Amino acid sequence: MNIFHHLFRPFGYLSIKGVNGKVIYDWFIPLALTVISLAFFLIIKFPFSDLYKDGGLIKLLSSFISNLPGFYIAALAAIATFNRKQIDYPLINDNGNPYIYVKGVKENGRPYYSKEDLTRRLFLCMLFSFLTALSILIIVTNAFLSPVIMSVNNNIGFFLYASIFLFFTWQLLVSTFFGLYYLGDRIHMNK
Repeated sequence: MNIFHHLFRPFGYLSIKGVNGKVIYDWFIPLALTVISLAFFLIIKFPFSDLYKDGGLIKLLSSFISNLPGFYIAALAAIATFNRKQIDYPLINDNGNPYIYVKGVKENGRPYYSKEDLTRRLFLCMLFSFLTALSILIIVTNAFLSPVIMSVNNNIGFFLYASIFLFFTWQLLVSTFFGLYYLGDRIHMNK
């Protein structure tokens, strides 16, 4: 069980509590953008099967996303080794300090959970770790499922897979912009 906890820990970013608007960034904005994207394709009567063809949206986005993990890993390394004391200040929110629950094992072998306040460094490391994992997951999942969807050749399948793919792609892009905002602006504020 511990192995799965470790393997999926990059997605622990989604379990961060106490950051204003994080639920909106993580779930509502990507969902709204997915609905808008799908509505656009439905309004213009664009066949969803064309999204999977060469030059189609899913193929183009997949090739773009396949370039991102290297950049995310570089950002993660830079954040982890950034030598400025302000990056180790705690995150401050209107409602107190944002936090996560950390799983550990006591000497007697019993698991426990402890609440840990987030620093700016930990928050950004978790964010870019999540972005790296999500981009790899999108690439690998698309590599396996896209040929399956094409071979089934079913309009409902095309629509469902496009919905899922677009949601995770929008989630990746919105979280990337959130990370860029934080790195480019918020991290330089001393309080």
